[in-house]
Amino acid sequence: MTGTLIDADWGPLAQPLHADIPDDPRPWRDNAFLCFWDPAQRLTGVMHLSASPNATGGRRARVSVRLGNSTVEVIEELGLETWNSESITFEPDSGFSVDGPGLSGSLTFTPLHALAAFAGEHSPKAFALDAEHPLHHYQRSARVSGQLTVHGRRVEVDGFGYRDRTWGFREESASVQEYYGTMWVFPELSVSAIRLLGQDGHTAAVGFVCDADGTVPVTGMSIVRDAAGLFLATRVDRAEGDPLEVSLVERYGTFWCPMGQAQQAGPTLSAYDEWGSLRTADGIEGFGLLEQGITRQLF
Repeated sequence: MTGTLIDADWGPLAQPLHADIPDDPRPWRDNAFLCFWDPAQRLTGVMHLSASPNATGGRRARVSVRLGNSTVEVIEELGLETWNSESITFEPDSGFSVDGPGLSGSLTFTPLHALAAFAGEHSPKAFALDAEHPLHHYQRSARVSGQLTVHGRRVEVDGFGYRDRTWGFREESASVQEYYGTMWVFPELSVSAIRLLGQDGHTAAVGFVCDADGTVPVTGMSIVRDAAGLFLATRVDRAEGDPLEVSLVERYGTFWCPMGQAQQAGPTLSAYDEWGSLRTADGIEGFGLLEQGITRQLF
């Protein structure tokens, strides 16, 4: 275990927006991703922001929520040097609020398990455009509370979630062939792990199993899918301890995860989040999302 201790400070996840324009024509992005769930309410959702000082077609703010069988999304453009859109306000040290068509309310996130810092040898290189300038990438599990009103139905949220923050040179359609990644929370641990296939053909599994005392690096991953390619089970190998084997109990639905330009002619990354209740081989219950992405090649 590393020596990371749990506290109320989000650390790099709460850094202010990086708005300096880099002296480089390649897309530079500062992205924030917050996902949340309350299975007792049959509620899942995500807030996803993509800010950029030099990639205007990819700046957007999005909040997507599913409550039972009802789904609502608020998707808006972002201006320069801001994470806030007309209806969505992001507070990096706490959470977000939204007041849009069919969806309003606010959620507060507090740290749960240790911070997963994807740096150095753990940097997701397939997402970066330049090996000499690796992405800054961080994830951390959370307790989530607040209230949301979805199509007139108000719910008090008392659940869990994840925060994700990435900044640097980034254009997934140019660098990634395929990937899948987990944001899973169990009572005593959370799993932040990604397996990637880069456009140059290299594969890598990076990430961490996190608990209240620190993190253990992930050394390998494998996945089992159903006939439609959706997630059924995975095995996560870690540097310390036995492999973690996790199976899907119930799928709660999916959301698309747009990352690139508003319109693209050419190879385009297509990604989505699968939500579900989970169970380990030891019978421990959990919940979270598994994201899968693949670059569509025909155009």
